[in-house]
Amino acid sequence: MVRLAIYPIAYIMWGGLMWYSQIITPIDVTNLLLKLPLCNKEFYLTLQSLPAVIIEFFKIIYLYGFSFEIVGGIGYYLFIKKDFLKSDTILIDLALGWLFAGLIYSIIVVQSPFQVGVAKDFIDMHYFWIFTKPTYEIPSLHTAYSLLLALHFKDEKYLNYVYFALAILIPISTLIMGMHWIVDVITGILYGYIIYKFPKSIHLKINKALDLLAGHIKPCVLCGKCNGREN
Repeated sequence: MVRLAIYPIAYIMWGGLMWYSQIITPIDVTNLLLKLPLCNKEFYLTLQSLPAVIIEFFKIIYLYGFSFEIVGGIGYYLFIKKDFLKSDTILIDLALGWLFAGLIYSIIVVQSPFQVGVAKDFIDMHYFWIFTKPTYEIPSLHTAYSLLLALHFKDEKYLNYVYFALAILIPISTLIMGMHWIVDVITGILYGYIIYKFPKSIHLKINKALDLLAGHIKPCVLCGKCNGREN
């Protein structure tokens, strides 16, 4: 129950409110990006001219595949495998991803392809921007988190195929939907891998703190330190 309460709060803190805490005006580098290969109207015209059934498929992947990865990934380890350390590790990786990306977005922003008329907005859901903004482009967190979750699931038989498939489809969907640039996807891949390889010392400390709050471990009467999990 402790984790069920803390996980959504953590998401709101890191994935929502922090975006509106910027104290400086970030630098818009969209014009520089437009000079790069595949960052032009011809590239997006080719992508967005695909058959309607393919467009709808990738729209579903973009809107629901991403949420499935995160919620399903954490839920799998929390409820099915009851591996609290793993579920905590995934959540903390996501939070660190939001934090570091938020710092980047506070300094440099890039407008989405659909904002500058290079691509069409195939999502067109304005409520979508409550917890994010269309100028948070580099790195693409859709790409970064899809790879991050795939790496966390690499040892899970059968499920690893699902997660690695989504790690390929989700970045492609961000391009077809007109949400991201190819540069965002490339930097997102690198960013996701870096977050996955981030030292896990803070993860272990938070995991122990949550275990203590949940009553899985009890503080020592004499020293106040944790003896270990209860049987």
